[in-house]
Amino acid sequence: MEGFILIGSVLLIHVLAWLTPGPQIALIIRNSLVYSRKTGFWTAVGFAIGNFIHISLAVSGVALIFTASPIAHNVIKYVGVGYLLYIGLKTFLIKPQAQATQSSEHHRDIPHLSALRIGLVTNLLSPKAPLFFISIFGSLLSTNAPTWVVGFLMFAMPLNTLFMGYMWTLFLTHRHIKARYATFQPTINNVLGVVFVIF
Repeated sequence: MEGFILIGSVLLIHVLAWLTPGPQIALIIRNSLVYSRKTGFWTAVGFAIGNFIHISLAVSGVALIFTASPIAHNVIKYVGVGYLLYIGLKTFLIKPQAQATQSSEHHRDIPHLSALRIGLVTNLLSPKAPLFFISIFGSLLSTNAPTWVVGFLMFAMPLNTLFMGYMWTLFLTHRHIKARYATFQPTINNVLGVVFVIF
């Protein structure tokens, strides 16, 4: 019973983390509105794979060693900042007129692998992600949580990321939301660009 309580508590923390503003939320909003539901889904797949990598490193202890090095932490931080600036500038430069004249959603999409890569790189270059997973799994391992609980969460948290990301995508690609986006596209793109630059 205690194992299930631990799992529920960790997953609740993870869900709440998904409800707070951050680069992943901003990227899901951008890719779902600017492109399509499929692009949003594959972006979430990239996040999930990134989470699995972070968790694997946290459990193996590699991430603890890595984040203990100020140089390594700063390298990840500044590369991540540069990447978010790049995404922000690309969002500023999206041409609404070109999108508005395209009748097929397919032509607006980026390839699935590109969406996955953007999600994965954004996740891996987040300096906060390793610390988040180290704190979660460090606490579990230090309190001698059952091995099956740790193993279950290693897969459940990436799946939860995929689920949460796709729920955001489903909401954002609803026809009423997309219609509003089409009306205010330049303004929304500029706001999203600013958000990425701020992050």
